[in-house]
Amino acid sequence: MGLGVAKVIGQDYQVRLPHVDIAAVTLSAPLSAANSTVVTLNGIALTPVVYATSNAATLTAIASLIAAQDGIASAVSNGTDTITITAEQGFAVTATFVTSSGSAVTWTTVYTNDNVFYGVALYIQNKQNLLGPQGSAGASPYLVGDPVPVLTRGRVYVEIEAGTSVTSDSPVYWRIQATLANPQVGGFRADSDGGTAILLASNIVRWITSASGGSLAVLEINQP
Repeated sequence: MGLGVAKVIGQDYQVRLPHVDIAAVTLSAPLSAANSTVVTLNGIALTPVVYATSNAATLTAIASLIAAQDGIASAVSNGTDTITITAEQGFAVTATFVTSSGSAVTWTTVYTNDNVFYGVALYIQNKQNLLGPQGSAGASPYLVGDPVPVLTRGRVYVEIEAGTSVTSDSPVYWRIQATLANPQVGGFRADSDGGTAILLASNIVRWITSASGGSLAVLEINQP
């Protein structure tokens, strides 16, 4: 509730929370004999892939291993130096590659996303809260498949993220990557917070009132 949601790509009338969900991992030089590459995907180290036959064949083997993991929609090698990983809709992706033995090579990961802002999720009706030590307590979460009322045109109060403040002249940024200070994606702020939030077009969303972090401000949405 109160979070910005993204359209599910390829589906009508479906939304999800935003994420950093595309990673392009680029090799500094071709792989060669004896190279062994370990991929850490979303914090989990996968089985090492040892060089076999050619650089292109080894890149394909690495991509195939990644594509077989849960939450991954695709992993595609360009046959030369880059593997592009795309998470399933609603999932984030982080990927680091380390190659040992043989020739010295390094990998660089660049993250992008396919989030399309849809609107702000509103109140939840007839939902039981999560259970706590004293009984019903905490949030009433949306579960997969639940209907979600979403405001796509009009004004709504949203909570301003920690570490920022907004005025009616501020740009609107939407969090797509969690941080220690702001672990919930979908929140709103007035800056990119180091690239973890993306700018929304001013003809679609704008601030109406001012507020500091942790307080409520009015956001106006005007989706086409």
